[in-house]
Amino acid sequence: MSINQFAYAVVESTDIEKWRFFGSQIIGLAEESAEDGALYLKADGRRYRILVVPGARDGLYAAGWETASEEQYLASRESLVRAGVEIVESTPLDRHLRCVTGLFSFVDPSGNRQEVTWGPISDFAPFVSPVGVERFVTGPMGMGHVVLPSMKFEETKQFWTDVCGFQLSDMLHVQLSPEYRARIHFMHCNPRQHSLALAEMPQPSGCVHIMMEVPGLDDVGRALDRIARHKVPLAATLGRHVNDDMVSFYVWTPGGFALEFGCGGMVVDWENDHTVFETTRGSHWGHQWAAPPAS
Repeated sequence: MSINQFAYAVVESTDIEKWRFFGSQIIGLAEESAEDGALYLKADGRRYRILVVPGARDGLYAAGWETASEEQYLASRESLVRAGVEIVESTPLDRHLRCVTGLFSFVDPSGNRQEVTWGPISDFAPFVSPVGVERFVTGPMGMGHVVLPSMKFEETKQFWTDVCGFQLSDMLHVQLSPEYRARIHFMHCNPRQHSLALAEMPQPSGCVHIMMEVPGLDDVGRALDRIARHKVPLAATLGRHVNDDMVSFYVWTPGGFALEFGCGGMVVDWENDHTVFETTRGSHWGHQWAAPPAS
């Protein structure tokens, strides 16, 4: 397959206004109402990077992946068909709402819905944050990364590597309880240290977390100030990760999953400067985790 970035997240929400406030006033994204009650949250020249759609539940609806051309889009579709994956073709309304030229979807072996696209459509208006965020680190590396629950771990890992063409970056084993040790494997499809991670842990919201990156530490600190001012619960305190060197914190979204907000993420020359490794700790320091807020 020819996926080259995690392009967007589609979030289902029972309360769009919660996402409007969270996205614009906490994270610093520009917001714009879309058709049928949906919401675009913009981080760069693209029309959006997070699409929030009205729904009967709160959680991640789909992860959106991009290919660089129609040829690569068709090749990715053919790769999935050959592997026996059921493809769901998009409607004109689907493509219009997502602002893409081509789109199909499928479900991975752990039940996570994925969308594959080509040809983003935008007027490429400049991003202007309502709270003064300088910019987000996107471009050819996509909007950031997504961590998906994968209880059929071996089958799902093999699917993403053998069928979808992702490559393993590193591995982490975490002790979630005295009885349960979970695997998290991080994967890449561009120079970002990982665009996808598979986590061997159940998650009713359909997502463990998504990550968005800013260029410097001051924007991270200002976001922490906004979170404190608005009393939004943190999912994890400030810390530095072992694998991608990012300094970040995690905050609970209205979707029941976390959003990692950080800076300084590693950019890797995969051919010349990387060895796959396993770590027994996720962070050099910090990242003290908190339980999700009571619903």
